[in-house]
Amino acid sequence: MEIKKINNRQQTFSGNVTISFNANTEELPKLINLLADQTANLSISSSLVIATFTQTELAAVIKSWPEVFGAENGTLQQIQAASQIHFKGRGFDFDITTKPIIYSILNLTPDSFYDGGRNASVDGVMKRIEADLAAGTAIFEVGGKSSKPHFDDISAEEEWGRIKPFLDAIHKRFPNIVLAIDSNTNAVIEEALKNGIQIINDIDGFNSQAKLNLIAKYKPAVVTMFNGRNFNEQTETLSKTMMDFFTHTISDLTGVGLEKENIVIDPGVGFSDHNTLAFDLIKMKLTKLMAEFQTPIMIAISRKSFAKRLFNLDSADDRLIPTLLFEAFMTVLGGRVIRVHDAKETRQLIDAFELLKDQLLLK
Repeated sequence: MEIKKINNRQQTFSGNVTISFNANTEELPKLINLLADQTANLSISSSLVIATFTQTELAAVIKSWPEVFGAENGTLQQIQAASQIHFKGRGFDFDITTKPIIYSILNLTPDSFYDGGRNASVDGVMKRIEADLAAGTAIFEVGGKSSKPHFDDISAEEEWGRIKPFLDAIHKRFPNIVLAIDSNTNAVIEEALKNGIQIINDIDGFNSQAKLNLIAKYKPAVVTMFNGRNFNEQTETLSKTMMDFFTHTISDLTGVGLEKENIVIDPGVGFSDHNTLAFDLIKMKLTKLMAEFQTPIMIAISRKSFAKRLFNLDSADDRLIPTLLFEAFMTVLGGRVIRVHDAKETRQLIDAFELLKDQLLLK
């Protein structure tokens, strides 16, 4: 029997897999019975059977296969493995094939657009981490300078000085949590890597050889973002510009020793110099196309200004509901690493997504 995976970019992050089976006359009725027990998504044409499986359904077919046909040559197992998406780094491995993870933001700055100054004390940050862990946070990201529009840059010394005391306390209190840093400063990135940070989130997409040299030396996991402020964004060409950027940045990062499972790509919602709303909506929708890179995709829209422009919500405090709705939209399109200020509410979103996916709309 000939077994092949049918490539479908739109299914890459749904967790579903479409497979064709070319069976002979003796095999065909047995095959149809086996597959029909697991999935209703069957198409039969002469000797060709095409079936779409969830990950759970495919695992059940693999388990039952030897009872019907004897030992299989491993093709189904290979297809199953190739259809899974993981985010891996030093000390962690998250299977995000079907379920998103929460990536909590710990801004240690006085001037962040939403929570600037809210994490001013070590004790307060410890309590925040405890609460977010209880909500199911997988990754915590520290940041020492704001990247909001027209932000005032600071020195590497000041940026690292804001982070180091909190990082020391976090390591002592929570030695096993996964930590990221939001920085585009070479010296700060290296200090972070020397001090146990596992993930580097660079809003400039590792756009210098110096940064790539650090990645080659330390081999961290990374988040690489399309920053529209570094490009001449045009609505007519933005999708192509972004896809070209991700092709290039993934090539650069794999070229210095990373695997795709170490690389998260971020469309960079909110990072534009003008016409921000139009660009933001394009970037959100592009999540679907970004799945073709077969790397984890970040959703980083928490309380950002698109909600202000769409719904006249001037205060970031009022933007939670639009944030959750658009995060759900991007999750359906393929986003799996949800970068948030609100872990508890995001956990509720993920639970609702799981219900929809498994029981109602997305199966």
